[in-house]
Amino acid sequence: MDFDEAADELYGVLPSEFTATRKRLAGELPRDDARRLTAMRRPTVPAWAVNLLVRDDAVGPVLELGERMRAAWSEGGDLTALDRERASLVEDLVRRARTLADEAGRPLSDAFADEVDETLRAAIADPSAADAVRAGRLDHPLRHTGFGPFGAAAPPARPKPSPRPAKKTREDEDAARAERERKERERRTEQVRAAERKAEEAERSLAEWTSTLEEARGRLADAERELDDLRERVRDAEARRTDLARRAQVAEREHDRAERTAEEARRRARELAADPS
Repeated sequence: MDFDEAADELYGVLPSEFTATRKRLAGELPRDDARRLTAMRRPTVPAWAVNLLVRDDAVGPVLELGERMRAAWSEGGDLTALDRERASLVEDLVRRARTLADEAGRPLSDAFADEVDETLRAAIADPSAADAVRAGRLDHPLRHTGFGPFGAAAPPARPKPSPRPAKKTREDEDAARAERERKERERRTEQVRAAERKAEEAERSLAEWTSTLEEARGRLADAERELDDLRERVRDAEARRTDLARRAQVAEREHDRAERTAEEARRRARELAADPS
């Protein structure tokens, strides 16, 4: 397995399985490639969903549409039909992403689906975003706001409003209320998205620290096993020392006895040699 194969496999798994898979794959790579793989970040759920679309061979049409729209824009052509095609295609792909995510066991919330939508629109507008999507290794969603009709171009200046009666009509009040409700919905949607992004970051941080903790526990267990082995070896050495000390004591006693016996034999021999009878 080479680095690209490992990275492609890594970004195809569920975000919850990313850290464990990264550790496993890093163990199968040479040191430099393993270091590069370990530095790769766990994808957020929206980024993972876009990566699923890439693996489903579903993003080709949207990337091709981006090329056509950018060419038409640079030539000053009419983008009306292409814009309608973009809206329809992105909607279909977001729906497909939700299906793939459901099948993988990690459904997309509405806020996450919106970020998939934004990422696909960024890939249409921006060639570098298109390349990032095409690679299938996104770790965060993309957003584009500066490409003329593709992004948040400055709107044309509005004509000055004509004088209106000071007294509000029922229609004015309804319109104002609808606008307030729209802004409130947008505010709540953004709050939900911000909260989910924060939760994703917290989950990613938790996964990283979980991996670090597991690695530390593994190294601690190895050290404890090594210490147990050393203690066992010390116990064996102490037992051998005790046995050898006992043998040395026995040998010393036998040596003393043999020495006394030899001395007695020499003395007896001298006595016999000195006796003329």
